[in-house]
Amino acid sequence: MNQFEKIKKRITIEITKIVKSKEYIISSTIVGSFMESDLLSGISDIDVVIIVDKLMKRKFNEIINSFERINSYEMGLDEYNIIVNNTFGPLKFDSNKNIVFHVMIYDIKGHIKHVQESPFTCYSWEKNKPLHGMSLKEIYPVINLQYSDILDSRRSVLSYLDDIEKGSITFRKYQFKNEKSLIVKDYFHLDSKHRLEYSYHITYHLLNNFYKIITQETTSLKNEEIVDFYKDFEIFSNANVLLFKELYFWKKKGGSNPLNVIDRTKSFINNFFSFIEKIKISSNIISFRRHEKTVLNDGTFLGIKRNPSIYSISKKLSNLNYDIGYHSELKRSKETIKYYNCERFIESSLLNEINYGLAEGLSLDQLSEKYPNIILSWKEGKDPIFPEGENQKDVLIRVKEFLNKKLNNNKNSIIVTHLAVLRLVLFNYLELNLKDLYKIQINHLKGFDILSFKNYFSIRIPSELRIKIRKQLSLLND
Repeated sequence: MNQFEKIKKRITIEITKIVKSKEYIISSTIVGSFMESDLLSGISDIDVVIIVDKLMKRKFNEIINSFERINSYEMGLDEYNIIVNNTFGPLKFDSNKNIVFHVMIYDIKGHIKHVQESPFTCYSWEKNKPLHGMSLKEIYPVINLQYSDILDSRRSVLSYLDDIEKGSITFRKYQFKNEKSLIVKDYFHLDSKHRLEYSYHITYHLLNNFYKIITQETTSLKNEEIVDFYKDFEIFSNANVLLFKELYFWKKKGGSNPLNVIDRTKSFINNFFSFIEKIKISSNIISFRRHEKTVLNDGTFLGIKRNPSIYSISKKLSNLNYDIGYHSELKRSKETIKYYNCERFIESSLLNEINYGLAEGLSLDQLSEKYPNIILSWKEGKDPIFPEGENQKDVLIRVKEFLNKKLNNNKNSIIVTHLAVLRLVLFNYLELNLKDLYKIQINHLKGFDILSFKNYFSIRIPSELRIKIRKQLSLLND
């Protein structure tokens, strides 16, 4: 273990002591680059996310005071000063000889709001294991990143750049009134160096955000990898890549200052969002929908052994025109897809609902009484096979076979299928736990889309459904 690894370990131990000593802290996680850094400069920005049960002035002050009391001498850094940054946003303290703890404190409602407003940040945070308590993903998961997340950020990015042009940067901080917490804005003056820093920050994160959407990766690309990745996208201007290259050479390798950086960054932002719109428009749409309700969707297990018809539908279900409509062998799927505009229809047994076997028609209470081992296996996080039927892994094999055969045909398609199949399509593309899929409930005629571009597939979940799934998968919802 080298000297910096020893320092990193001591810092981690001290943070762990603080968060374990306070019973109202339900989660604490070190995020950002500190844990991955192998240089002493990594101590200049140690990002710590803390979730408390209920935010109060007393709790906030206790946490901040505990960090301020950390002894730099015990860290092996006796010549260093401890600085605690308790604000939100890009405010940095990058002077020499500082240990900077960026302590971001949220209560549960605040964390949920942050996930909804800043999904890219929270998505990256989720990859880190908690020091103590629940993981951020367990409290309220992001689920996925999609084009709407990046397009919705346009106003805030432009506002951010306006601040930089004026010579300041906006950050937020808590203000307490009668124990009620408010988040207020404040401003930090920028010198010419910081203007370049934040232009780099904007370009780096926008480029990585698109990469994460299209690949569903949580880890950001390194600078050289970004340039290489965007070679595949001819519609993204070389001038934009050139600006980013100049900025990272300046920041990382001591290159000369890029000229006209604010104007060029404005142009970069406008071109970038136009690029995202073009990708979105030119992508093929593969829509996945659950069939219309039947009289047997009554809380009993409805698989393939009963085959009811749907309730009547009074109008077309979409204005979109699809090249192909795929459906299962079951009536409820075949009858529903007729209400979509499709040039042709294709039946596939791969899209059939899970085979519940001898559990078909039973209620959950009846299943528990007749097959208690299945309930026990579920409680242990296992994936039991229904007697004379299938389990989720069996359905996943079918789902993958269908996706591999049908999603590379450059056609706009609609797939009307069943709840178990929809869950496993999401599982195939997103980082979900198989044991938690039963929690995901998708109403009849609802679903999601896959956008296909250059052999990349990204999930698009309607906002209402995505919020619903986040709540369903939260451990706090149990």
